[in-house]
Amino acid sequence: MSLNAKLNSFKSGVMGQGNFAQARRHIPSPAPTQPSPASTPGGSGANGGSTSNPNSVTKKKKPVKNNIVYSQPADTGMGQYIMTQVLHLVEHLKEVEKPLTRLQLEDFLQKPLDSTMVEVLKGHDKLVYDHVSDSYAFKPLHNIRSAQQLLTHLQASTTAQGLSVKELKDGWSGALQTIDDLEASKDILVTRTKKDGQARMVWINDKSLNVNIDDEFKTIWEKIVIPPPAELPGELERAGLKPTSVDPATIKKAMQKDTSKKTKKPRRGRITNTHLAGMLRDYN
Repeated sequence: MSLNAKLNSFKSGVMGQGNFAQARRHIPSPAPTQPSPASTPGGSGANGGSTSNPNSVTKKKKPVKNNIVYSQPADTGMGQYIMTQVLHLVEHLKEVEKPLTRLQLEDFLQKPLDSTMVEVLKGHDKLVYDHVSDSYAFKPLHNIRSAQQLLTHLQASTTAQGLSVKELKDGWSGALQTIDDLEASKDILVTRTKKDGQARMVWINDKSLNVNIDDEFKTIWEKIVIPPPAELPGELERAGLKPTSVDPATIKKAMQKDTSKKTKKPRRGRITNTHLAGMLRDYN
C-alpha cells in the first residue's frame, strides 16, 4: 500500500470516531442590581417622574476623625510643661510691671498652680515673692522705674562707666521716653548709635563742671590750623613730640653721625712659614 492510501485510511478512521471533547461550561454573569424605587432620588418607581439610572453609584462619606485625646490636658496656649508655663508667667510679670497674686496668675494661666510650680516661682532668680500678700513681681537688673530713681542712681555711682540703656529697658517700658526727656532738660548725657540714633549709654550731667569760656579764647582756638590726619604724626615728630596713635617703641631715633674719622687697621694674614722667620723681610 502506498503512503497516500495509508494517509487516507487514517483520516477516514479518525472522522468516524465520536467527538469526546467536552464543551466548556458556560456560567451566565449576574444581572446588575438596580436601586429600589424608594431609595431613588427624584422619583418612585414607574409612577415617578424619572427613571433610576442603574449605573449610578452612591458615594459613601468618610467618617470624620476625632483628634481629641481625652487622656491629655486641654491645650490653653501656655504649654504643657512646668518650665514653659513658668516662662510665660515671668514674661507676663515683666510686661505688667507690678506684683500679681496667685489667683491673678492662675487666671492668666487658666489653670491652678500646683505645689511644684509654686516652689519654682518662689525660687526663681527673676522673681520676687512677697509672703505677706502672696504675690509675685518681676525683678529687673536695676530697680529703676522713674526719672528720679534714674538720677539718684547715676549720682550715687562712684565710677564714670555710665549705665547701659539695654539694662534699663529690662522691666521698665518707659525707659526710652524718660531718657529723651532728661536729655532735653540737660540732666543726663546720652550716647547714641550712628545708624538709627538709639540710646546706648547714659551718664549724669554734673552742671557744676560747666565753665564759661571767654570769646577771645574761643577766637584764638579757632585760628589754630590743624594739619591733616595723615600728616599729623610727622608734624609731632618734627616738633619733638610723640604721637599717641603710634607706639613709642616703633619710633626710630635719628642716629648721630660721628665726625671723627676712624682709622682702619691693616689686615694681617696668618703667618704659616715660621721656619723662615729669619730669612724673610718685614715690609711693615
